[in-house]
Amino acid sequence: MALHSLVNNKLRSFLSLLGIAIGIFCIILVFTIVDSLESNIKSSVQSLGKNVVYVDKWQWAGGGSDYPWWKYVNRPDIKLQEVKMVKAQPINEMIEAISYTSSESSTVKAGKNSIDGANINGYTSEFAKIQELDIENGRFFNELEDNTGAPIAVVGANVAKSLFPESKVVVGQTLTVFGKQVTIIGQLKNQGDNIINIDFDDNVLVPIKFLRYAAGDGSGRNSNMIIKAKDNVSIDALTEELRGTMRSIRRLKPVEDDNFSLNKISFLSDSIGVFFKSVSSFGLIIGMFSLLVGGFGVANIMFVSVKERTNQIGIQKSLGAKNEFILVQFLTEAVVLSIVGGLLGITLTWLMSMGANYFLEHNMESTFRFVLTSSNFIKGLLFATSIGLVAGIIPAYRASRLVPVEAIRSK
Repeated sequence: MALHSLVNNKLRSFLSLLGIAIGIFCIILVFTIVDSLESNIKSSVQSLGKNVVYVDKWQWAGGGSDYPWWKYVNRPDIKLQEVKMVKAQPINEMIEAISYTSSESSTVKAGKNSIDGANINGYTSEFAKIQELDIENGRFFNELEDNTGAPIAVVGANVAKSLFPESKVVVGQTLTVFGKQVTIIGQLKNQGDNIINIDFDDNVLVPIKFLRYAAGDGSGRNSNMIIKAKDNVSIDALTEELRGTMRSIRRLKPVEDDNFSLNKISFLSDSIGVFFKSVSSFGLIIGMFSLLVGGFGVANIMFVSVKERTNQIGIQKSLGAKNEFILVQFLTEAVVLSIVGGLLGITLTWLMSMGANYFLEHNMESTFRFVLTSSNFIKGLLFATSIGLVAGIIPAYRASRLVPVEAIRSK
């Protein structure tokens, strides 16, 4: 009977469910955008390496206001010789690979083409064991080339495309960086743009000793040490052992603070999670206003429906229909109307996500993707059902309490 009433009032039902659809669309769209941003950022962060600790002078997160910024500034930079010192300690049994890294910027030239302010990253050879490098052509530099500071490089996809636009394979070509001629031995596959730009598409990777030779003594300022734990070693166990090792190497007294930071990917992931949880809550509040308007529309239409069918309700009750039957009948009408509107809103969100993904892939060559998750789908249905129950409960209750004789006599 509830469905029959909705079908008989097509236009009125459509306008009511449209209000719910817009409300659900706003809420689920906010959730989808927030979840997609969080997922893409966390995915980019995870590309920094799994089961990895970064030894740096700076704390990524969680340093606290009780530790002044100037103390971080005054900390010593991570030194290349500290890599050898760590390897000489017992902690080496827990380590799968260790790499020293540093970065600079420079103009890179090849023939008539050049890139201003290109990222030049220096690594030791074990970096390839820590982070998966998708090398399309060629290879990464080996330990011998690392130790001798060979003038070689592995280039990102955008660098290769900008310097050698007519060549698909650039291995064997030469480029100039810091005024030094460098031979390309590897070409990385295009990783695409991500939300926080953690990729190697615009980078030139060179042996760390070549970077220090070419860039000068200042090349150690933006440095850190990356240490990957063995599979059977937990990241927390490695971190604690590494803290003692670094304090020993730097000869810190028990009463002295650490003059280094041990950063884990979980620091960033946790901070990202907290931030997006707040954003999601804020978006929910905004979306609820849109859904509230839709709920008022459903409540209004239910009051009108009860008024129009008062005579019918009286006849039903005179034939033996109980109050519960009338209550459920009108409540079902409100809930079904809201659920259909919710499904329409979710469908609109999915269509918009697919359209945005198509545009990002074909027009911007971005790896960012919007994803409508099953949890957000369920949330949308729950919100729609809840608003239907809330909007329909008072009209349905009033309908169930009508006196049969008075209801039949009404016009």
